[in-house]
Amino acid sequence: MADTTVDQWENTAAEYGHAYQHTPPARLLGDSVLDFLDVRQLLSRRQSADHRTRLCHVAARLAATAGIALVAMGEHREARAWYRVAQLAAEETHDRALRAWLVAREAVIPFYYGAPAGAAELAERARVIAGTTVCATAAWAPALKARALARLGRPEEARAAMLLAERAFVRLGAEHTADLAYGYTERQLRWHMGSMYTTLGDIRRARQSLDQALNLYAPTQYLDRALIALDQADGLMRIGEIGSGAQIGMAAVATLPDEHRTGIVLARAREVAAAVPPRAARLPLVVDLREMLALPN
Repeated sequence: MADTTVDQWENTAAEYGHAYQHTPPARLLGDSVLDFLDVRQLLSRRQSADHRTRLCHVAARLAATAGIALVAMGEHREARAWYRVAQLAAEETHDRALRAWLVAREAVIPFYYGAPAGAAELAERARVIAGTTVCATAAWAPALKARALARLGRPEEARAAMLLAERAFVRLGAEHTADLAYGYTERQLRWHMGSMYTTLGDIRRARQSLDQALNLYAPTQYLDRALIALDQADGLMRIGEIGSGAQIGMAAVATLPDEHRTGIVLARAREVAAAVPPRAARLPLVVDLREMLALPN
């Protein structure tokens, strides 16, 4: 196999990573699986050691892309299966950063689907795998753990974990902080800080961080922008601004193109709506939000 062929596959995997923010998850899933099958076919043939390692890296990223799409669609079990496939491929690369990134990716599943303890455990495992390697997961994993600990009602531990994330972030190079797909950008750090502060009830800091994050995202980066807006809605509801929170929550969902209105966004929106106190359940905007999300009033 020519080096240029492997180069093309590496570029393809990178393009998928950048596409997940604006490509509909169903299309991303189908395309990445088809390409994964092609790469698996190449790996079934005899390759040089270097080409095999590089193709395994590509296979791991393509399988992870399938997992990312399935998480967005709310298909947890299938997503975990693809992350396991990705880990098997990553083991052949001996790339610690890649393995850590895959574990952190899997931690997103329990975080958004009601198991913060599991998310904290996986995030810590990802941080340990990363070790002293300067890589995106060294910052991303403790930030994810901080958000999970905040949901578990452990504020001091959450702040300590976020401090680790901030310290790791300043050590990252431009190749990590400029890569939205496989790196860890400032906009992600600001969002995750705001998410943690929202859960902890520190709404002033939450607003500041979330506003900074939104200003750094492009309008077509649908997924993260919607999740940030839902964090903003959550924060408003926590300080009693129920109507404003419900309005932002509705806008976060309603303004999404239909193909991006998927499981992870709807799960977070339902979580925000379900947290409305009973005394405010009959407010018109709250009723509208719950009807949009097909929740009982």
